[in-house]
Order: sequence, then C-alpha cells, then structure tokens
Amino acid sequence: MQELRKAAKEIEDILHKCERDEDDFAQTLGKIGDVKVHGVQLPTLMLMEMIDEFVKGREVRQKSSVLKGFDEKKLEEKFRQVQLNWNNKDTIN
Repeated sequence: MQELRKAAKEIEDILHKCERDEDDFAQTLGKIGDVKVHGVQLPTLMLMEMIDEFVKGREVRQKSSVLKGFDEKKLEEKFRQVQLNWNNKDTIN
C-alpha cells in the first residue's frame, strides 16, 4: 500500500509540473508512465484516466491560485468604507 501511495504522490507532482511547463498530452503520459509500483508500470488506460481526472480539476486549481492571499475581511471593510463615502458624498467637503 505504501508503494501505491508513493506512486500516487509522484504522479500528482508530475502532473502539476507538466501543467506548469505546458507539456502536451504525449509528454505528460510519457512522464507519468515512468512511475512504477513494485517495479511494474501502471496500465496506460489507468494513466489516461488519471490525466483526465486531473484536467477536470484545473478550474478549481486556477481559482484557488487566483484567490491565494485574498483577504475577504479586508475586502468587506473596504466595501463598507467606500459605500459610506459614496452614500455621504454630498455631505463631504
């Protein structure tokens, strides 16, 4: 089981690197195809399913990277401040 977990982590790391490096499908398949469990390569169909599942999570990964460091409380406070200023713009000198 430990070997399987290790392989899964290695494949995930490779997929993230391939995504960052903008590798094409064949390059990505080749790289994760080198990962072995107890000295045995995983079936190509299984690897393709893993790539497909990874691709489907791309939108979530992009959204989380865009929001990384985003402070919602800071946004809410700024909104209140600007809203107050806007609503009282006629009374501000």
